[in-house]
Amino acid sequence: MRTELISTLALAAAFSVAAPPAVAQEREYSTNPIHLREFFEDGVGVPLKDWDGGPVEYILLDYERDQWEDLNTDEERIEFIEWFWARRDLDQRDTEHPFRADFYTRVAYANERFRGFPRGWRSDRGRAYVTLGPPSGGSRRIGLDDPLLPLGRCYMAAEYGELWTYYTGAVGSTMGELPVLFAEVRPGQFDICDPGFTGVGGWPTYVAQFMDFARLSVIQDGATGFNATGGSTSTTMEVRDVVARTEPLEVPMAEWGNDGAAGMAVIPVELPLRSLLFEPGESALVASLVAEVRLVGMGETEGDVVRHEWSLAVGPEDANSIAGGALRTALVVPAAPGGYSVTARIIEPISGTAWTWEGPVEIRADGTAMSPPIVSRKTFSLRDAGEIGTVGRATARLTSGEPFSILSWVRGMNLTADDVAATIFDASGNEVALDFELEWGDSGAGPLVLRTVAPAAAPGEYVLRLQVGTELPPVETRVRFE
Repeated sequence: MRTELISTLALAAAFSVAAPPAVAQEREYSTNPIHLREFFEDGVGVPLKDWDGGPVEYILLDYERDQWEDLNTDEERIEFIEWFWARRDLDQRDTEHPFRADFYTRVAYANERFRGFPRGWRSDRGRAYVTLGPPSGGSRRIGLDDPLLPLGRCYMAAEYGELWTYYTGAVGSTMGELPVLFAEVRPGQFDICDPGFTGVGGWPTYVAQFMDFARLSVIQDGATGFNATGGSTSTTMEVRDVVARTEPLEVPMAEWGNDGAAGMAVIPVELPLRSLLFEPGESALVASLVAEVRLVGMGETEGDVVRHEWSLAVGPEDANSIAGGALRTALVVPAAPGGYSVTARIIEPISGTAWTWEGPVEIRADGTAMSPPIVSRKTFSLRDAGEIGTVGRATARLTSGEPFSILSWVRGMNLTADDVAATIFDASGNEVALDFELEWGDSGAGPLVLRTVAPAAAPGEYVLRLQVGTELPPVETRVRFE
């Protein structure tokens, strides 16, 4: 299929007659998303080697541009473009590339709506719209002579302007609203305006930072690199530079059930790897994090804070197993029985980013509880004190004969290997009991870690069941054999 596509492009290039410049320019400003994609990516509108100079330049990352400039043939460029869009799709199996379709829809909208010179996607409003999407807080026409608005150097730069507002949650203002101001320097001509320093023609620093974050945040697969001779077959981990922000922390409490047994609060956390800033270490890429849990008793205003420093080191050999995955672990906090308001935060000190969750937890002095099993090819020690996490996908992908681990946070039980059983079974009920080595963490809730090897199994989905003792029902999760 790839060979056929390349041959078709080669024939089209050989037998087509170049369109006059005026015609080519009109195609560049088409309002049809499909025509735009064909113009910029099929090699018959602009040469493939100039793809990076089209609207995609707004979202192309620096290291992607460096890779692009090293390509020598159109075959390599076609493979690169396919890889570029695939890594931005939520579903890596979706060959229609919905992110690309949405991108060219934005370009088409910019061409239809934004006039002046330059126009369409090349205009300042076009750049903002293509990169950031429609302003989530709306847009409105304003008078630039209004002394009540914080217009700074844009005040009186023109008679009127257009104010776009994005709700960011962190960047640009304490209220989570990021304003983007365009001055109407001539009728229909709207230029970006920086109220703080440069005035008309200057992009505010906070807008540029938000655009950087927007470019990075759409990467869904940061682990699969591009191999110029074979498409996306090599694996790398991305070194990212992310602006400070505040985001919700994923805490699947409902899935974990009882969270306050045996005098301990256990707060499960999930953090997508694409959100983390990795820096080069001696032999791995390292993400440094600070985990905090604050417990405030009901009716109280002050509470205790438990703080741990984490270090997640990811080596090149881990890239395949964790691509597109998340860090999954639990924050364990011993506490006296009672009701608490809990705030959990994971902070990235270098970028200043924080992920936060708040919720109630009821802690009992007795009782037993265990979390659903987390299955992964790879576990990581997050600090010297024994905290352990997994990195991988929600549905673990296993290969027969390869080692993997099962984790569960267990409270209120004294365990031996004889108290634990793990089985894998298919849709027909056929079961395979797993042999394992058992480890126990030192947090008071474990985690219980089973080191085992994937049995021989045909490709497909299976259920992994974990039974611990006789007091609790078994817990299950899905796994996929490849």
